[in-house]
Amino acid sequence: MRTALAFLTRLPVGWPQDPDLSRAAWSFPLVGLIVGGAAAGTRAAADQALPPLPATLLAIAVAVLITGALHEDGLADVADATGAHVDRARRLEILKDPRVGAFGATALILAITLVATSVAALPTTEAVKTLIVAHVLSRWAILPVGFLEPAKPGGAGSLLRPTALPLAAATVIAAAIAVLAGAWPALIAAPATVAAAAVALQRTLGGITGDGYGATAKLTEIVVCITLVAFWG
Repeated sequence: MRTALAFLTRLPVGWPQDPDLSRAAWSFPLVGLIVGGAAAGTRAAADQALPPLPATLLAIAVAVLITGALHEDGLADVADATGAHVDRARRLEILKDPRVGAFGATALILAITLVATSVAALPTTEAVKTLIVAHVLSRWAILPVGFLEPAKPGGAGSLLRPTALPLAAATVIAAAIAVLAGAWPALIAAPATVAAAAVALQRTLGGITGDGYGATAKLTEIVVCITLVAFWG
């Protein structure tokens, strides 16, 4: 759990002496529960004084602060790389560029706007459930794409190589949280998003990268939020 928190957040837990992300994979949804719980608590508290949209934006800001915008950074980098009309080698070079281009900026604007407007359309109870489930499933989503081959040997894509047992445990945890929240449509939306992301990453980058993990997580969060606002709204 400590390894997962150190990898997925900026919480001051410190890196374990011998971190093993693959062994820690089962606890990824629990990290999402922590982040989503903080965001949900912020929305619920802010609802007492603010309209839904600013309350939701505050909730998003809390999640971004806890994670250090890891997934947003991954989404922006992957959008810039895959949006460019260049070959695979050049796309991998673009991933390393710290500057944000037009595709990356557009992706970030759309991501924040879609999550904010979706969750803001829901009353407090459903908004809280949506934030929690979206963050839980977005952390789970990192694991299946870990079965792709790394796009670059020795790159960040090789840090996580989950095996069947941790993935199964993480899936049970994530599914249980979604079912308890009554958010069963998310259990269809999340795997579908992961499958689409995996195909896109394989075709454009030749496999998984560190940014690919973040982009997959963020896309899953967005799709789950949209799915649940359609379901509950």
